[in-house]
Amino acid sequence: MGVRAILIILLIFVSITIAGIIGSEWYTGQPEFCGSCHIMKKYYKQWSNDKHSKEGVACVDCHYAPGERQSIKAKFGGLRHLFTYLSIDEKEVRKAPIVSDLSCTASECHPKQKLEEKKVKFTKKIPYIHKTHFDKKIEGQKLHCDTCHQHVTGEKHFQVPKEVCFLCHFKNAKFNEERAKCSLCHEIPTKPLQKQKKEGEAKPDEKPITHQSIEEAKVPCQSCHYELIQGKGEIKKEDCFDCHEYSTEMLKKAEDKKLMHNEHVAEQYANCFDCHQPIQHQEIEFLDPIRETCFVCHPDHHSYQKLLLLGEKRKGVPMASGLMYDVKTNCIGCHMDERVIKGEKVLHGSAKACAACHTEKHEGMAKEWKDKTGEELKSAKDIEKEALDAIESAKGKVSKEKLEEAMAMLKQGQVNMQIVEYGGGVHNKKYSVMLLDSAMNNFEDAIDLLSD
Repeated sequence: MGVRAILIILLIFVSITIAGIIGSEWYTGQPEFCGSCHIMKKYYKQWSNDKHSKEGVACVDCHYAPGERQSIKAKFGGLRHLFTYLSIDEKEVRKAPIVSDLSCTASECHPKQKLEEKKVKFTKKIPYIHKTHFDKKIEGQKLHCDTCHQHVTGEKHFQVPKEVCFLCHFKNAKFNEERAKCSLCHEIPTKPLQKQKKEGEAKPDEKPITHQSIEEAKVPCQSCHYELIQGKGEIKKEDCFDCHEYSTEMLKKAEDKKLMHNEHVAEQYANCFDCHQPIQHQEIEFLDPIRETCFVCHPDHHSYQKLLLLGEKRKGVPMASGLMYDVKTNCIGCHMDERVIKGEKVLHGSAKACAACHTEKHEGMAKEWKDKTGEELKSAKDIEKEALDAIESAKGKVSKEKLEEAMAMLKQGQVNMQIVEYGGGVHNKKYSVMLLDSAMNNFEDAIDLLSD
């Protein structure tokens, strides 16, 4: 065989090889090829129902950043997907692929300049402008396109679930303040709220009540909209082990919010709900939630009782935690006596609880403690009155500095006395007596200071 024939055969072989490579490159870049993989069927179906499919946007147009498709990194990524397909029999993708922001904002797709000002109707009543979220950070984390646009249901390839909005806007935020402010999404109603105004039965001089007038009067929004937000977006640490192997080190790392967000959000390796529980934002029955939540009407409820049980060190008073605190007995360990006060069932502390754990002789112990702290409290109040009288008499007669020093002593004593008075000295008799002794010393020191 001549050299010419060999060259022709070689040329034909090279041509077939090149044609095969080009053909393979083209074929493997078609969505239908992606959809032939058993773990991709669901995502192919989502894409088929999405507007990207109707516009002829293929998988590789988004899943490779501009200019990346022909890179060695991309080729190895493709091999990784191939080996995954060949080696497992699962129906889900183990690791979600990353879609670069550059793919979304490419000039032929959604150029940033054009997207910034475009008004979108997120819902019938809520408009949206992308510019408000460009270059924005939530708790230090930069937002990406796929922070909001996620796979949620099997209907579409990209959706923006409302729960994503709720998580960012409401987690660690105060109701109707800053990023949780209602007016960011909702147009505040201007119509009168009174029934008689709506039905035309109001008197001509009757002032209309609107959301604006309520806001101006500083009436809290929670008065009507208390349970619009449910949940706190908690993280269940056990969910970490859906992706990672169990280890104490992993549990410790889960406490580092900055590290977790950097490795999962910034690197786009997870979406919000891989870690967080959803927050709900909807209207529900409005009376029971407020009726059953004590702290709404009683903020920081029973804080003085807790201070007594803890018995922490204070100025002039050493640490002396309560006997019940040391053995981790909580409130219902002693509050067993059910009484009805003003039509409401209330659990009162019962001396019978003492006997239940100790002996019958201990049943009188609670009364003894209560009587003792009551006597001490009365003595402290008597000396407090003397100190108040002394301060009133000293006004205009002593220096401003001396009067302020005496008032500071009075205040310090009053705080200690109030802990016993409002917390119930019976919760920690020893500590209560020490607090009252310290309070009486403060009052007497104030009197002595002004009498010099």
